[in-house]
Amino acid sequence: MLTKAVTYADLNATFRKGLRNGNWRKLRFLDKALFRAAMGYAKRGRSIVNGLLVEKLLELAARLKETRGMRIFKRGFEKAVEMLEKGDEKGVFVWAPSLRYWLKDPGYVFWLGTVRWR
Repeated sequence: MLTKAVTYADLNATFRKGLRNGNWRKLRFLDKALFRAAMGYAKRGRSIVNGLLVEKLLELAARLKETRGMRIFKRGFEKAVEMLEKGDEKGVFVWAPSLRYWLKDPGYVFWLGTVRWR
């Protein structure tokens, strides 16, 4: 099994990006502690190769690098999938066939993510 090694340069770049976009403050205390401990270990010229630790650090890195647009698109995608499932089940696409195409259009999916549904 090949695992990706995480270096200090990777962790530092991700940390700085997370600070700039405000995602660092959204992390839980233990996640921050793990990330800082990994940075301290990797700063001494070592790279992190433990599979479980690398997996957790990559997950944290993805959360730190996430942008507002990515979160909006993800929320819209979840809503579009839900609408596609319910539309088939309730027969909505019989009387509104163009809705099926709209739900596959990235612009419409992004718009769905910006709308607050109750």
